[in-house]
Order: sequence, then C-alpha cells, then structure tokens
Amino acid sequence: MQGLTMQLTGHGFGMPRQYQKTDVKDHFKENVRRLRQIQRRCKEQEFESQKPVKALWKSEKYKDIGSKIKEEIEKDEPLSQRPQSATFLRAHSRAGPPVKLVTRSITPDPKLSVPPASIANDVKFVRHDFDFIKINGISAKHIKIPRAPSLTALDDLKKKDEEALKEYRRGQVPSYLKMRQEQWKQEEEERIANTPDPACPSGHRVLPENERRETLNLLQKNQQDVIKQLQSLPLRTDTFRIRTCKQEFEKKLAEIDEAIKIFSRPKVFVKLDQ
Repeated sequence: MQGLTMQLTGHGFGMPRQYQKTDVKDHFKENVRRLRQIQRRCKEQEFESQKPVKALWKSEKYKDIGSKIKEEIEKDEPLSQRPQSATFLRAHSRAGPPVKLVTRSITPDPKLSVPPASIANDVKFVRHDFDFIKINGISAKHIKIPRAPSLTALDDLKKKDEEALKEYRRGQVPSYLKMRQEQWKQEEEERIANTPDPACPSGHRVLPENERRETLNLLQKNQQDVIKQLQSLPLRTDTFRIRTCKQEFEKKLAEIDEAIKIFSRPKVFVKLDQ
C-alpha cells in the first residue's frame, strides 16, 4: 500500500524527512538537574567542614607540663624604670653663649640702587667728527680681493715647482742614487763570492785571495831562510852530518818551490776539513 509508512525499530520509512519526528531537548529539565547537582555538592562540602578537626598527637609523657611562655605572660612584674641615660645632656641643653639676632636695614644700598629719572636730562652725548667716506676710500685701496681657494692653491704649487727647478743641481748624481749603486756593487761582490766555482772539485773550496797572498808571502820568506841556511854549510861534504843536513835543506827547498808554484796560481783549491 502506497502512502503508508512502515515503522521498524523507531524509524519511519516511506515518509519525507521533514515530516519525521525528531527528539527535542528539554533545556528546563537539564537546568533543574544541573542546579540539584550543585546544591548536593555544596551540602556535602558544608557537612565536611562541620566535622571536628582531629587533635594533634601529643605524648602522654608531657601532658601535665605547662607552657613556660604562658607563665611568663601571667607574671605581674613591675615595669622597669627608664635608665638615667634618658636624661643625658638634657640639663645642659640650653647652656652656652647667647645667640645674637642680626637685623638688616631696610634702606637700600645707594651704590646698587637705580638712579632717578630726573638725572636723564643732564646726560650729554659725545660726538666725534669722523670722515667715514675718506676712511672707507683709504681702506678700499689696501683690501685684497679674495680668490677662489683652488686658484690660490694652483698658484702656490706653480711657485714651489719653479723654486725647486731653480735649486735643482743639473749634471750631479743624487746622493740616494750613489748609495744605491754602492749597495748594488756590494751585493754583486757577495753573489760572485758565494757562487761555487765550476772548476772546483768536490770536497774542496776556493781559497780567498787574501789568504792566498799571505800564504805565498810566508812561503817566499821560508824559501829565503832555507837558502841562507844552505849557503852557510861548508863546501866540503866529507862528513855524514853535513851530507844529511844538505839533503834535508834541498828537500825542504824543493817542497817550498812546489808550494810557491801552487799558491802563485790565480785560484787555489783547498780540501775541506772533515
């Protein structure tokens, strides 16, 4: 049957939704229930507050002992009098010389007072006869017209350059260049001295020139001494002693000659001390 509704477990079928029954909340009942809950809670809190408070635990041993603070309060002791320090120096508070009050005069000081207006008629003005036109004309002749700072600085720079050019000594080497040339010369000499000689064998070094000359002079002096000793020997060489001395001098002279030949060379290589 069309148009009829079938209700199953509280739900309607076949009916439009706007015609279906909906549960409406009853706010009045809800508010009453809420108020009763609040009243019940307040009564419980009030009942709990009226319960007697449990006494603190106290030992039976000290139940008959009273409070000492209470005994001190209950004592009727007279109030202690104020010590004598309360009146200390009070008896002599007004002692001493009397105080004098200084009074000032009401009349003003004539030096600081304003003069009366009647004196203004006696004031005389002093006038000086100056010819300001003549004074201005004389001062105008000696006034220098100020120039722009850039032009003034340019002129000063030009003057300084001209003076420096006049004082410059032409054809002379400056002192700083001479010092620089000497420095270059010393550096070159040090470089040449420190440069290893390619002809120098390994384990040797070049003997400096001053040492070579000193050694050569010493050898030549020794050569002259040996020649003198050799010439002082007798001509006859019959004895063994004379022959031995002559052989030693000749051998020594040959060694000196060989050393002189070596140290006469421009370069002498000496073995390094190990």
